[in-house]
Amino acid sequence: MTIGRTMSQSDLPVIHGSEWRASSPLKFNQPLLADAARRELLRFVAQRHDGHLFLVANVWDVLIENEPSQFEGEAWHTFTNRFIEAVHRGLQAQIQAKMGEDEAVEVIPRRTMNDFLDRRSQHFLIDLRLTFRRLAHYMAVHIGDRLEWQRLMTRTRKLDAHLKTIHTDGMPTPDGGRFGGKGFRSTWQEGVVAVATALNRQQDSPRDARPGQGYDGDLVAPMIRDIGLGLAMGDTPLDVMAANLGKAGSNQNGGWEGAGGRDLHVGAWHVGVLPPTAPLPIASVTMTGLAFAAWRQNIDRFHVACIGEGASSSGEFWEAMNLAGARGLPICYILQNNQIALDTPPAKQSGVEVWADKAVAMGFPAWTIDGSDPAAWHASAAVAREFAMEGGGPTLIHVETMRGCGHAHHHDDLYLGNASGTPPGYVDRDLLEYWEAKDPLPTHRQLLLDLGVDEIALSNMEEEEQSLMDKALSDVTEMAWPDPASVTKGVTTLNDAETHQERFARLQQPSLESEAIAPLEVGETTLNYVETGGWTYARAIQQAMADIATRHGEKCVFIGEDMEVAGAFGMNMALKNAGHADKLVDMPLCEAVIVHTGTGAALSGMRPMVEIQFGGFAALGYNALINNAAMLRWRWGADCPMTIRVPLGAKTRSGPFHANMIESWFANDPGMVVIAPGSPQDAYDLLMEGAELDDPVIMLEHIGLYGLGGGLTGWGQNINQKVDTETVKKAIEEQRHLKIGKAAVIRGGRDITLVTWGAMIHVAKQAAETLAKEGIEVEIVDLRTLLPFDAQTCIDSVTRTGRLVVLQEGQWNGGLGHTVQSRILESSFYALEAAPVVIGAIDTPVPFSPPLEDFTVPSTEHVVDVVRFIAQS
Repeated sequence: MTIGRTMSQSDLPVIHGSEWRASSPLKFNQPLLADAARRELLRFVAQRHDGHLFLVANVWDVLIENEPSQFEGEAWHTFTNRFIEAVHRGLQAQIQAKMGEDEAVEVIPRRTMNDFLDRRSQHFLIDLRLTFRRLAHYMAVHIGDRLEWQRLMTRTRKLDAHLKTIHTDGMPTPDGGRFGGKGFRSTWQEGVVAVATALNRQQDSPRDARPGQGYDGDLVAPMIRDIGLGLAMGDTPLDVMAANLGKAGSNQNGGWEGAGGRDLHVGAWHVGVLPPTAPLPIASVTMTGLAFAAWRQNIDRFHVACIGEGASSSGEFWEAMNLAGARGLPICYILQNNQIALDTPPAKQSGVEVWADKAVAMGFPAWTIDGSDPAAWHASAAVAREFAMEGGGPTLIHVETMRGCGHAHHHDDLYLGNASGTPPGYVDRDLLEYWEAKDPLPTHRQLLLDLGVDEIALSNMEEEEQSLMDKALSDVTEMAWPDPASVTKGVTTLNDAETHQERFARLQQPSLESEAIAPLEVGETTLNYVETGGWTYARAIQQAMADIATRHGEKCVFIGEDMEVAGAFGMNMALKNAGHADKLVDMPLCEAVIVHTGTGAALSGMRPMVEIQFGGFAALGYNALINNAAMLRWRWGADCPMTIRVPLGAKTRSGPFHANMIESWFANDPGMVVIAPGSPQDAYDLLMEGAELDDPVIMLEHIGLYGLGGGLTGWGQNINQKVDTETVKKAIEEQRHLKIGKAAVIRGGRDITLVTWGAMIHVAKQAAETLAKEGIEVEIVDLRTLLPFDAQTCIDSVTRTGRLVVLQEGQWNGGLGHTVQSRILESSFYALEAAPVVIGAIDTPVPFSPPLEDFTVPSTEHVVDVVRFIAQS
């Protein structure tokens, strides 16, 4: 499908890969026995397409009569094409012979029997082609590959043994205690290393490399226990140990040298290894976003996302596969059945017969392999990569394996049992014995000996790996623990966190007088409206979006629900009129995958703009925002230049799921910048600036201010302004901040400070104008940026006026206004002449009925009453 083309409403899903054919034969390093090939083919058909089992067997038996008993690469390639063509003819013959006039019967509305069966046949033939090609890749494995796998599996096992010792014995910590870290184990699952040899690796990339910036290889998202895959891509044992212990040299350092120890999850982004997270599906969905970026930008890059059977129950994993299947993204999901999650067995996770079935509903190929065979991992990854790079789209590899250990080092005794008998363990002993006999290290080692590899060579390799692990252990033992204060660095590009000492020092500063000169005269305002020739709030946002698209070109993409036609409020029309329709991408109706996709695209160097259609829907993307996007910079120093637009707010008569104000949701989760413009000028400027930050920026844009009611707000006001577009552009070119991160005094006063944001600035202005007639002059501070907010501008105002009211549209209880108030008071308490107050909405969800909604939201009259009372106290 051509990127940017709006699909017809009646289009059926694209069958990605229907035109794919293996382009050329592979060179086999040993011949493929025909009988063995037949068994593997029938095994696959029995698993995935059992209704065609006899057809496939019959076609094979007919064609094989004129073939040798074993195949070389070129002969296999020729036979593959003959076989697929014969099966295709057989399928057509079956339909014609048995359906007759029933071919035209609708199986479902608007889809005939013939159409339906033809599409099913296309999927079947794709699966057959992949099976034949997978066998070819298996036979093309050479001894050098196997020696590398054995070395990497040995490295993984020995590293795990050292981590177990570290966990058991611990290392001395600065406080006089001992700490052993926490490592996730991979016993019997080391065969995953063979995936890497099928990929484009760049193991010598510099430490500061990123995709598209010094690293141009493929990308992998290992499971938390897939240490071997990370090592095979180029991660080092020392880096893994440092991360598991939380030492200063860990790359989980927020981008600050020597500030490691922030997270225990290992990764090496400079060689294409995405660090995982504790909410396990995040890695798979983020990698899907990276695949989306490669698809959008025509980057020749393959993506691998690993997940366990337990985490595959998560909706976010399904949502990732759903997007990949719909768009044909270049990604392979590797689903490992560990035979246990933490303590939950597979039968309580899913009702699928085989885990490969999970891909069927998403419309892409899947197959099952034995995880004890490294060559099966390699061949599967190789064919998945070849298929994806040639336009075939996603695949899923189900790996049947077993975790021969606990979930992590601390879990071994509970799972396997202690030698003392307490605890006894609960593992299925028969299952354990079955998989122990298939342990890939000794079985593959024996295969190497059978293939003629010298025992001395293998023993020397094992000694080398032991020395490598011993050296890493010595180095990590000598490595320093991180400076505690380093943890504050790199929350966002706008701010670091304060230390306890800095907060305490703040309390010791005098707070009775402000040295800041009032920026406005009493009664003077910068919030001015025009009757004609101005822009609405909505138009200002639209123009900013168009200007951002022009500025960033192909790196910019706008993703969300219902984007390609116009957007829920027609906000995308300006983009289309400006020639940027190709940058609009409809996404599945799933906020989590929308945000994760934007995050992945940002990690790939794009500057995505994500739309969450309504404020309440952001709850569905909360995991993606908080546990992923917000932490990336602080965890491992990643740029995440993503803007998330969230329309929301009252006076829209849209009810409890659309109108709720959500800024307080993010107040306790550092890592994002949250902006809430209340005027057309600020909407333009803040969106332009937000799109330049290398952080996730949430823009809370108030629907009630859009001007959808004939240019008027939901309060019936005209707030249109003549918008200056040049000043912010100049600031951007000069790499300085104009408004973002800065509050503004928008009305001068002397008697009381009213701090607010968003739509409430207009309510505040009306209240101030009413009170001015009574001789009460209100100074209004518009925060504009909510996280991190500019406390000093507020403090300066309060120390001048001596009184404080904070006005928020959101519900009073738990609102951001209380945090704002608390911070202001720490530095201005002794300047106060009356009790500070927070005004907020009634503590109910936002109602739908006009009289109910009007009753819950702070009104001008209520604000006048409260401010008057405090001013006169």
